[in-house]
Amino acid sequence: MSADLVLALDIGTTAIKVGLFHVAGQLLKMATREQALSFPAAGRVEQSPRTAVELIADAAAEALVGFDKSRVAAIGLTNHRGTAIALDAAGEPLTEFIVWMDRRGLPQVEFLLRRIGNERYYDICGHPIVSYTGISKLLWLQQSAMDVLARAAVIGPPQTYFLRWLGCEDFICDVSTGAFLFPFDIDRQSWSESLAGELGFPLEKLPRLVRATDIVGELSTEAADALHLPVGIPLVAGGGDGQCAGVGSGIIESGKAMINIGTAAGVQVFLNQTLRDPVRTLNCAAHVVSGSWEMEGHTQASGAAFRWLRDQFGAAELALQGSSALDAYDLLIEQARTAPPGAGGLLFVPTFNGSSAPRVDLSARGCLIGLSLDHSRGHVIRALLEGISLELRWMLDAIAGIGTHIEDVVLAGGGARNRYWNQIHADILGRPVYTLRIADAAMVGAAMCAAFALGHYPDWQSLAAGFVEIGDVIEPEPERRDAYERHFQTFKDIFSLLSEGGAFSRLANIAAGK
Repeated sequence: MSADLVLALDIGTTAIKVGLFHVAGQLLKMATREQALSFPAAGRVEQSPRTAVELIADAAAEALVGFDKSRVAAIGLTNHRGTAIALDAAGEPLTEFIVWMDRRGLPQVEFLLRRIGNERYYDICGHPIVSYTGISKLLWLQQSAMDVLARAAVIGPPQTYFLRWLGCEDFICDVSTGAFLFPFDIDRQSWSESLAGELGFPLEKLPRLVRATDIVGELSTEAADALHLPVGIPLVAGGGDGQCAGVGSGIIESGKAMINIGTAAGVQVFLNQTLRDPVRTLNCAAHVVSGSWEMEGHTQASGAAFRWLRDQFGAAELALQGSSALDAYDLLIEQARTAPPGAGGLLFVPTFNGSSAPRVDLSARGCLIGLSLDHSRGHVIRALLEGISLELRWMLDAIAGIGTHIEDVVLAGGGARNRYWNQIHADILGRPVYTLRIADAAMVGAAMCAAFALGHYPDWQSLAAGFVEIGDVIEPEPERRDAYERHFQTFKDIFSLLSEGGAFSRLANIAAGK
């Protein structure tokens, strides 16, 4: 039988998903493994690369059960961006993954603001100076862990580590991931030599840039043994989870927007040329579609806020999910249905990990406002769901406000699986939303990169026609939409009051013991 399958590795922040696809686009099998974050000190967020390898191998074994492994024609991957790891010349980790939400580099953010300035930095890179991109981690290594930097052959994203483990002989990352790792000349889609020079950062410590659809190596004996696959399977670079989710949602032309709700959430539009935000907060980044770009805004803790609620207050739902057709998240959402739209005047601001767009406030905190003795557990859960959707609405409006025409909105990611929450999204966004048959769009995008690299498709339009299938179309309820317009304005007013009044920064100082 011919090699007609591709294996997609979706290495997310809190979950690893492995999908087995036919090159025609059909998902044949997938397996998921949750992975933990560690918090070794205040503001620090790490993850174990070796544990991630074990989870990938375990999930791949499940996904491949019952299939002839000789049919696997290529392996592609997608990874979370803004995360960094130091590797020695053999590709062995010198650090844990320093995860994108890690805030140890906040002093380096202040250093960048003084040394370069946000205006010039954004005009070159297409990104504001914020802690969630990789530059704060790389400068922290340069300024506070000089011994690690000296021993490192490369500082790269997870992609660099996993491709090296799989069998890539070089240290590489694709341009879509690289755009979030280090100062990037967004017009040329290359490392910024001018900014690297001003910062004194050695460019030789960065991975070599490639395209997302490049074949960059072959599966090694060691990785083949771990994955129980034949040696020599082509490895395709793949790309950043946001951009892979974009193509996996069919967002490969203007007029469409994707909202990808995972640990964080991204609102993204496709660009044929660079576009810069006049207020310099929204990101313009290289795409996995060669020679293209995308614009996106990020929340920093959408799915993470919901997971926090589940883990801290959902013990009953976690206990029930084994004996129920619903998982703990769905069981929580069922309780939200007992509360009215607007959650009885209860408003939740989900900026647990700061705000990066459309307003930058890295000290922002999550908050629950409007509590009364009349409120129940269902009100609180509904307020959290609405708060996540309200922040996404703010992001979507900001992107539309700089001249991008948006007709359709496609929902992707784990936060797009529940029909009732999707209705809340539609009501708050005030426009129809489209769901996907396969909500794990980043995983689909990794498979698409692999299929494209194998030469099975002449262009991304035909590729999307094979891999992307729209599910439900959910229309906003007119009465709820009107009520949510007022709620949305209140959300923005509350955030502005807390941010501009200094409440967020004072609370952050208390947490830091200042």
